[in-house]
Amino acid sequence: MIIKDFKYFPFSLQLKTPFQSSAQIIKQRNGFIISLNDELGNQSLGECSPLSGFSKETHNDLIQNLSEIKSKFENLFLKEDLSTFNFQLSTFELVPSVRFALEQAILSLMIKRNKSFVNQFIGILKSEINVNAVLGFEESKIIFTAIEKKLQAGYNTFKIKIGRDNFEDDLKLIREVRERFGEKNNIRLDANGKWKFEEANNYLERLSSFNIQYIEEPCVYMKDLINLAEASLVPIAIDESLKSIDDALEIINNSKIEIIIMKPMVFGGFFHTLKVIKEAELKNKKVIISSLFESAVGKSGLVLLAATTNHNFAHGLDTSEFFEKDICADPFKVKDGKINLTSDNYPPQFNLNLT
Repeated sequence: MIIKDFKYFPFSLQLKTPFQSSAQIIKQRNGFIISLNDELGNQSLGECSPLSGFSKETHNDLIQNLSEIKSKFENLFLKEDLSTFNFQLSTFELVPSVRFALEQAILSLMIKRNKSFVNQFIGILKSEINVNAVLGFEESKIIFTAIEKKLQAGYNTFKIKIGRDNFEDDLKLIREVRERFGEKNNIRLDANGKWKFEEANNYLERLSSFNIQYIEEPCVYMKDLINLAEASLVPIAIDESLKSIDDALEIINNSKIEIIIMKPMVFGGFFHTLKVIKEAELKNKKVIISSLFESAVGKSGLVLLAATTNHNFAHGLDTSEFFEKDICADPFKVKDGKINLTSDNYPPQFNLNLT
């Protein structure tokens, strides 16, 4: 395969309502869409959109990296083999979000050229992906209304942001959620590293009676998360504490943490994520794919990755409704709390609106 054309376009997405966690407030998402064309006339897209507070690179780093590599990719020959393609990309200096975009776009081209590419090099994909609803750092009544709405829409897993200055407010919220909505739905918590180890140890003991599926990042340091996993009755999940693929493999192989949350835009793309997924499966652990509020373009790549996992836990892909207007129609809308994926709808066709 030969890359005949390499273009990139800026985009900006405004959230309907600022999304608040204990760590930050997200009001909009900015980034670039990469467009690639091969010698057969196929076109594909990828998204690079780092987010401050999560990504290593800045928006200026992104612009510089795209400018540096544009000419290098035009007329570049890529062998249609996953390992060779991965090696070729490793010879370029790419910031994580640009690597994600390139891997997304190039994989889409390869699938368009060879419909058996996924089965041949990645494996059999799930046709149905469970999705969790995301509930921000809001007042109780707003959270209750959102849960009711999502229950009616078929969701059964709810991720609730916690980490208020007074833990009693968090505890009251979770108690009321269970009292109002019962025990049959899955509740996940995300504290965004709010607590010190001693606090987390105490708080998790008090939360353990509410049948919490897991809690993400109760502490900011990886060593504290590892120690908590040794004793906590609430399963511990690791997310932004992971700084590299080596960190992820260390957690999988040498800790009792059973849930690994991966944001591929931050982590550096498809290949690293696929490697972690396969390694986790060998240890009977679970990788959850989580959005960084990507556009519909970036989200489509996350859907492919979520479909490679071998468990039925819900993934964090319910973000499209947060935007005032996306850059295109979402080809993977959530229906009845699930996303459906078939060989006919991947890779999707996009009609971009970048005005």
